[in-house]
Amino acid sequence: MKFSTKSWSKIAHMGITIAVAIAASSAAIAGSTEKQNLPEVKYESGVLPKVWFSGGPGCATFTDDFQVNKYNDNFYILRQSGCTHTEKPFLYILFGKNKAILFDTGAGNNTDPTTGRVPNVVAAVDKVINEWLAKNNRSSIPLVVTHLHSHWDHTWGDFQFEKRPNTTFVKSGDVGTLQSFFGIKNWPQDTATFDLGGRILDIIPIPGHDATSIAVYDRATAVLLSGDTVYPGRIYINEPDPDLFQASIQRLVDFTSTRLVVHVLGTHIEQRAPYLDYAIGEHYTPEEIPLELGRAELLELLEASKLRTEVGGKKQVTQKAYRDFTICDVYPKCTPVNSAPRK
Repeated sequence: MKFSTKSWSKIAHMGITIAVAIAASSAAIAGSTEKQNLPEVKYESGVLPKVWFSGGPGCATFTDDFQVNKYNDNFYILRQSGCTHTEKPFLYILFGKNKAILFDTGAGNNTDPTTGRVPNVVAAVDKVINEWLAKNNRSSIPLVVTHLHSHWDHTWGDFQFEKRPNTTFVKSGDVGTLQSFFGIKNWPQDTATFDLGGRILDIIPIPGHDATSIAVYDRATAVLLSGDTVYPGRIYINEPDPDLFQASIQRLVDFTSTRLVVHVLGTHIEQRAPYLDYAIGEHYTPEEIPLELGRAELLELLEASKLRTEVGGKKQVTQKAYRDFTICDVYPKCTPVNSAPRK
């Protein structure tokens, strides 16, 4: 096939036009990306277990009060055994260069009759700290003990830490104490940062489940600790003003809009399948779904928090079962699910 000079000119012109169009498109995409303020994909990864031990027949051989999961070298997750308490809460220990911090102290002595054990929280925490010290060739590290909220199933072990050496104990149940310790000027609108030494935590007030609820974002791992405000189970809204809870979830959604969220980790697992919970008070829950949620669940929770139902002349967030959580009334009221005990 032969081409004239004129034909070649047209082809060259078309090529230039296409190149300009591609360049313009690329510039538009780049500009769009800049406007989105997308976060850099950089974080310290970790490992979660496929199954969390909950109790049952294994209590005869599982003698530890807590299952310890080393998420990574500087982040540990402790799950209280169902052999000692039906609530089976999660505790979190994070290490920086200058100090370590423990969130929550366990649920206490609602003991499985087959074990007769009362949990030794401080011993479990000290075992983790001693492992970290040995690995890092350190003799000691200061510990801060605080809470993601102040309910009894997360504060029972406080007395075990109040006189522990080299420990700063942050009293639970008082907004003013949290404001003073973390430097939160306006509660709950402001956030604060807490430096463990080369490891920054963002402290986000999220009252609604409890007046003193906070979420904690670990910049090193991009993990968001959400306490009892977001987890796979029954989310009880105990504060009387439903708008307070909605505003807290909006705060979490806004905060995470420009940050990576690898996992949202709460402090319980109560679901055995989508839309289906275990009943309150079960030691043995062998079919639990995973602990970890993501930012998508925050978005769904925000939409759920906007719904209102009038009860007794007062408006409350509408109780409803969703795939990965259930919105409930004041504890222990939860109309949608509260399944019958497993047979």
